[in-house]
Amino acid sequence: MPALIEKISGDKKVKPVAAFVIKVVAAYLLWKVLLFFFTRPNSSANSIWVAFTDWFAYKTIQPAAWILKAFGYQLVYNHRNILIANTQGMFLADHCLGVSVCVIFIVFIAAYKGKWQNKLWYIPLGLLCIYGINVIRLVGLGIVQVCCNDYFFELAHTRIYLLMSYGMFFLLIVIWMNRLAKK
Repeated sequence: MPALIEKISGDKKVKPVAAFVIKVVAAYLLWKVLLFFFTRPNSSANSIWVAFTDWFAYKTIQPAAWILKAFGYQLVYNHRNILIANTQGMFLADHCLGVSVCVIFIVFIAAYKGKWQNKLWYIPLGLLCIYGINVIRLVGLGIVQVCCNDYFFELAHTRIYLLMSYGMFFLLIVIWMNRLAKK
């Protein structure tokens, strides 16, 4: 493939960039195809996907609920919900888990230049950071839900905390590109 890219472009500098883009696009398309099969109702893959997302949702909600309880909030929680006293509660949907962001992060770091020794510790660290920001996001949304009106909750949910999550993703990518990929 790299020889074909060089032959088409005629420029050796284009080869690594084109190879990176092709790898990322191919991996992303593969992820989308797998996700299609995982999310099809009544498929055997769907039961695996539902079990995974339910487990992951609980592992995200549980520490957020513990932190909110430590702050003195009265609440109950299960594998998908945090119900804080005197609020409508929060439901953690599949698209709020950050699984796609994690997959894109893994693909980007794996496809980008750099030593595999660094990738093997940086990918788990990055996934932990993305997970951590998601837990913080839930805690923040719980506090906002108690303290603020519905408009500010919606603003925080759809804009502020979304920017935080993607900001963490972007920061991790920039650190990789500027610091670790060059070593």
